[in-house]
Amino acid sequence: MNFTKKSILYLLPFLFALSTSFNRHAGDVVNYLNTGDTLTVNNQQYKLSWSSHPGTNYYKQEYLPAGENPDRYKSMLMVDYLLIDTPAKYIVGVKINEIRERKKIDALANFMVQKNEKTGEYLLDFIMSDGGGDNTSVVELNAYHYKNYTDKAGHKGVLLFALSKRAYSGEVTAFFNNLKFERQNIIKTMAEASFPGVEVK
Repeated sequence: MNFTKKSILYLLPFLFALSTSFNRHAGDVVNYLNTGDTLTVNNQQYKLSWSSHPGTNYYKQEYLPAGENPDRYKSMLMVDYLLIDTPAKYIVGVKINEIRERKKIDALANFMVQKNEKTGEYLLDFIMSDGGGDNTSVVELNAYHYKNYTDKAGHKGVLLFALSKRAYSGEVTAFFNNLKFERQNIIKTMAEASFPGVEVK
């Protein structure tokens, strides 16, 4: 994809949790977005592991490689669909403002955003940590790919397809030493990956 760097203006505060964003409960995972149970990105297969419908117009799904622990994952795919008839740039703006808020307590928090002028898609890559400074025990690198999307039923919204990578404790130093390569790789992966087709049930 031909992305170019672009600045945007933003709003809203940020809440960052080291585990996952919502409480997990045992039981069947609902495939709200009808994506299929597995997604493959860069020759890695991810299986639907968790889903949530936290609002009437908001759907979240997470996908993990076989054997990954959702509370201590190293690689995770995410698909979010927000049913809202607004340009994707405004949702990107909200996320960027969250990261800016995060920077107040996390010196490692940083981001870069790119826009594909032809398609109107955005690619936001960012890094965060547990804010532990020299004692950082968790670091997270993310690539969030956003676009406006209308499903077969005519629901208009903003679709997010994202890849998240984490390192923990003794792995953090090596992760930072390899950060330039990891960042380039995660950006390239999500820029080239096809969005999954989604359809709200």
